Amino acid sequence: MNNALAENKLLILYTLSQSKLNLTKTQFSNIILECVYINYFELQQYIDELIKTGLVELDVVNEKEAIVISAQGRSVLDMFKDRIHDRKRKEIDKYLVENINHLIKETTITHEISEGPHGTIQVTLSAFENKDELIKISMNFPTKETADKSVQNWKDHSTKIYELLYKELIK
Repeated sequence: MNNALAENKLLILYTLSQSKLNLTKTQFSNIILECVYINYFELQQYIDELIKTGLVELDVVNEKEAIVISAQGRSVLDMFKDRIHDRKRKEIDKYLVENINHLIKETTITHEISEGPHGTIQVTLSAFENKDELIKISMNFPTKETADKSVQNWKDHSTKIYELLYKELIK
């Protein structure tokens, strides 16, 4: 295995270990593609190879496929972490710090929009903690605009909405 190939696979393991989140394959790919000079097709090939060797695993989180580092992957990373260039490690760390809130929201707050009864728009809003669904709300809205507004408010204020409902329900 050449040095670039080994380093790229180690970078994948490093990113998964540093993220502290269960990232979807898309989120993970975006991080790597933004921070490291690997093209999309090489990245997918590396991920597949890491899955086959048991260093990385796929998991289902919030009904989405997530990519996670395995215990064996952590061991390999610990042994060979020094082979990753500091500059690349710092780029990954910087990206994760700058984007952590966005990544958390993406992995814990979800929504679905579908056609409801009598021409309404049905919106289903959910919040997760780890793999546990904390809340799931389904409502029908008269227009696409009101449905979209409810989704945006959920994205912006889900914690506040959850707390309000929780306090009202336990009175």
